[in-house]
Amino acid sequence: MIYRKLDDDGDYVFGRNQNNYISGADAVNQAVVTRLRQLIYEWWEDLEDGIPVWQKILANRDKQEAERIIRERIQKTKYVKSILYFEATWDNEKRALTIQTSIDTEFGQTEISEVI
Repeated sequence: MIYRKLDDDGDYVFGRNQNNYISGADAVNQAVVTRLRQLIYEWWEDLEDGIPVWQKILANRDKQEAERIIRERIQKTKYVKSILYFEATWDNEKRALTIQTSIDTEFGQTEISEVI
């Protein structure tokens, strides 16, 4: 698996004389992060693809349902074999859900920390 790198702001890296691509477990890691950041109705090609952050997660504040949705999203990412560790921490003040997970991919293990 090969993926174009994202910079610290989440934009694709372009340019000459730069290593613009990642592969292996790093690419799967980025694929998972990208899929966790994608909101439902956001992608014009498939409006049903994405995380229903406003519709189900923040609106209902049901941590178990949020965890189920996120775990399923991670598990359905190409080349993810299994979730080895998963923790979701809800912050009521910031209305944010922090996801920390370790996954096993076809290229090795990787860890992800993402705020939704």
